[in-house]
Amino acid sequence: MSFDLGFWHEDEQSTPDRAAEIYDRVTDGEDGVVPAVPAIDEFFAEVVAAFGDLTEENIEESPWTSPLYRTPECVIANLAYSRSEEVAPVLRRLASRHRLTTYNPQNREVHPPSDS
Repeated sequence: MSFDLGFWHEDEQSTPDRAAEIYDRVTDGEDGVVPAVPAIDEFFAEVVAAFGDLTEENIEESPWTSPLYRTPECVIANLAYSRSEEVAPVLRRLASRHRLTTYNPQNREVHPPSDS
């Protein structure tokens, strides 16, 4: 079981319903849902620098339950519940620094960049 978070850029803050729709669409692989911005790649690079990505070699110590999902529009992270309290706040801070929205689909929380 995992604790999932989505990260993307948006020009206006989403409502929980709108963020849930965005999350569903990007996780279904749909393109053009939100703007593709360089901040996604920059955020992804910082996340990988801090925590690595899931590989066969680091499966025991990785905080991820599956490899990070990245498109030009979003990053989706599936964290192990046992590591979520440690890792999720760091991811939210990094996302805010890169002006990305964080969406928590478990409880439909939307965290805009200024909400860190």
